[in-house]
Amino acid sequence: MMRSRSFMDRWGVTLQLFIINSVISIPALASASIGNLFTSLFAVYRPWFLISSNPLVPNVLGIFMSMFYDPTFLDYFFNMLTLWFIGPFFESRFGARLFWEVYAVSGVVAALSVYIYPPLTAIAGASGALFGIVGFMIASPYRWAILSNPINIISIIFLLSPLAAGYGIAYLGHLLGFAVGLALGFYWSRKLVYRRTYRVRWGPY
Repeated sequence: MMRSRSFMDRWGVTLQLFIINSVISIPALASASIGNLFTSLFAVYRPWFLISSNPLVPNVLGIFMSMFYDPTFLDYFFNMLTLWFIGPFFESRFGARLFWEVYAVSGVVAALSVYIYPPLTAIAGASGALFGIVGFMIASPYRWAILSNPINIISIIFLLSPLAAGYGIAYLGHLLGFAVGLALGFYWSRKLVYRRTYRVRWGPY
């Protein structure tokens, strides 16, 4: 028998990430146009999430936390929109645990791209982690959910290319997150084939 997917089986992690990103990003974004007290608070906690490639200011915490902070309203809007579209599909097919694992590992590796850029460059955002999710799906049997739409293909090619740098987009972070997602997706797919071939019970799928 097959059990039906509950709301939280599809939306649990998506909602968690949406809430975390919103709680961290919105106050920081709003502080740009609100009074001095709010701006001061913003200045205190923003360095925890905005990573600089300045070797004199190491930011180990930022490497882990930057995937939950979008530095501009456009970043926040498009990243949360992407999360809303692909998150429930990913979670319903692969489960909450794998969602968190792929998101976190891709996000950390994407954050390390700051050390590839020139000194004093600063980056942050959820897009590197989300590109990991996209890469995982493309490497899996469910790649049609991404590649069946030409707009998705064009957007991915643009955001992974140096052309995006002209718009202030950290495309190297996207590229690293995407590569990690692809690698994890290929590994998962090989495990899936092995499990189906030898009828091994592995995981909740």
